[in-house]
Amino acid sequence: MKKKLAFLAVVVLILLIVTVAWFRFRVPTKSLIFSVFPFLRSEPVDQPVRFNHIHHQEVARLNCFFCHQYVREHRAAGIPNIELCRVCHSSDAISKRPEAIKVFGYVKEGKQIPWQRMYELPAFVVFPHWIHIKNNIDCSTCHGITGTSDTPIKMVDRDYMEWCVDCHKKRGASTDCYACHSS
Repeated sequence: MKKKLAFLAVVVLILLIVTVAWFRFRVPTKSLIFSVFPFLRSEPVDQPVRFNHIHHQEVARLNCFFCHQYVREHRAAGIPNIELCRVCHSSDAISKRPEAIKVFGYVKEGKQIPWQRMYELPAFVVFPHWIHIKNNIDCSTCHGITGTSDTPIKMVDRDYMEWCVDCHKKRGASTDCYACHSS
């Protein structure tokens, strides 16, 4: 009986510590969880074309701003349209890779690629990309390995308010509510 009671007390104590850690120290707790279980940091995104960021950066020598052309001036970075793809994929001669052939098919038919949006903040959150670019914040700070992957990957270890506030504090940026929650 005493062993069962002691076991129950230990379980309750552990749950209490985890609950306090989660709600009081969310950023360090999540960081610890993502460090111990790195496979939880990201999730693959099923896209109509398995876009290879590595190939486009290293072989084609394109940077983030080529495809996400609104990132320097607007709140949203923008999703690449078929006109950008047409620059290189107007014929199937550029590559015989299956994914490149898919892109050529969209270009040939004049159809937009139905990309699935990977990152979307709630409507009440304002994230002006251009301010972050102007302050030399690298895209990987928020997007992690998304831009250096051979498959579309969404980072989920950074999509919560406490992570953003922690980053702002570390960089001396505003943590005023209206910095991110205004129109």
